[in-house]
Amino acid sequence: MLVSWDWLKQYVALDMSAEVLADRLTMTGLNLEECRDVAGDTCIDFEVTSNRPDCLGHLGIAREAAVVYDKPLTVPAAAPRCGSTSTSSVTSVANECPDLCSQYHARVIRGVKVGPSPAWMQRRLQTVGIASINNIVDITNYVLMECGQPLHAFDMDRLKGQRIVVRRARAGEKLQAIDHKEYVLAPDMCVIADADHPVALAGVMGGAETEITTATRNVLIEAALFAPLSIRNTSRRLKLHSDSSYRFERALDPLGPDWASRRCCELILELAGGELLEGSVFAGTRPSSQTVPVTLRFAQIGRILGIEIPSDEAVRILKALGLAQIGSATAESATFAPPSNRRDLSREIDLIEEVARIHGYDKLPSNVTVPLCLSHKSHRDRVVDRVRATLTGAGFYEAITVSLVSEREHGLFRPRGDVPPLAIDHSDFRETSLLRQTLVPSLLGSRRANERRGTFGAPLFA
Repeated sequence: MLVSWDWLKQYVALDMSAEVLADRLTMTGLNLEECRDVAGDTCIDFEVTSNRPDCLGHLGIAREAAVVYDKPLTVPAAAPRCGSTSTSSVTSVANECPDLCSQYHARVIRGVKVGPSPAWMQRRLQTVGIASINNIVDITNYVLMECGQPLHAFDMDRLKGQRIVVRRARAGEKLQAIDHKEYVLAPDMCVIADADHPVALAGVMGGAETEITTATRNVLIEAALFAPLSIRNTSRRLKLHSDSSYRFERALDPLGPDWASRRCCELILELAGGELLEGSVFAGTRPSSQTVPVTLRFAQIGRILGIEIPSDEAVRILKALGLAQIGSATAESATFAPPSNRRDLSREIDLIEEVARIHGYDKLPSNVTVPLCLSHKSHRDRVVDRVRATLTGAGFYEAITVSLVSEREHGLFRPRGDVPPLAIDHSDFRETSLLRQTLVPSLLGSRRANERRGTFGAPLFA
């Protein structure tokens, strides 16, 4: 995650240097890759683990900094002014694959003036490695890097029927993306279509036909949530990766699309003018802010971390991270409801980790004895060990082989009859794409490989 130092200070007052902040956040789990100067701004490159998509935007990083230094966080209101005309009177959204798209928001702004973005926005985007295109496209990228929620802007006048259809691609359909390359689509890919054909590859990249140009006057803003596995498979199959697909491959905040849509429209009205129609057209399932409560026993903090952290400090940290305390805390425990953007917080140990990393990993001792219980092997493990020892003692060699086989190898021996094997679609395994149902083909392949090297009758087991 590339962070602009100038941009970050918009959300939290930071009176230390970028290097000091980066070192401190490293002790909270956001490992620092590097700090470098970009056109007078400082770009901070953080490594964000896959379970923390909430930190794939400046607001997420700012929230971490605000908690660490106990400073207030300023979040934009995202409250654009609306006209009297309803959005539903000029467009519609049909969601034909709710399993691939759980929610879709469409807002319309009429009468925009497309042109260059202001210098401050261009500088911030340049710092995080995004080239300026025009004010509308830049705003969608800006909001993406602000909150981590991808968006897309369509030239509404180029949408056939001026409507959106979220559906699976049809066999043989093609799309020319905004990189001006043509892609052949597969039926399991989710696309954004108009009344006639696909105009965007959902969650990955928009289409060239409806991209924003200087001639655009009416804009439809998309904010949606797509199934992570679908986006990942599509992106890999087409070898097409983007900032949007990177984020959609992770579990994003279900409440994020609506805020990001309003924030995007707010900036468009400010920088490109126009009239925002009232409300949004929504398709899918309305998200809920409710999460499963988690109880934290304060005694567990000291037992697991090896140091004592006062219970009131633990409560402060968790509240500052956005967790809502349920009821009153007792001397022994407190219960919290994680925010919608922290799906990784589902167990007591998760809350203890949050307390530990904000308190600072550097403050955890390395010389404290951790109580351990010796494990013992199960009956199955003991039997397997005895069989392995017997076979190796008799002169056999244990073969460790890949769990994937080719179609031909699968057909050599089929102990499950007509039960089809599980298959994967991965660029690294084009030939061997079936999960084996038996070890026999793999052992035969190992025996053949030995024979090719002059070792006949190799005694193998697996």
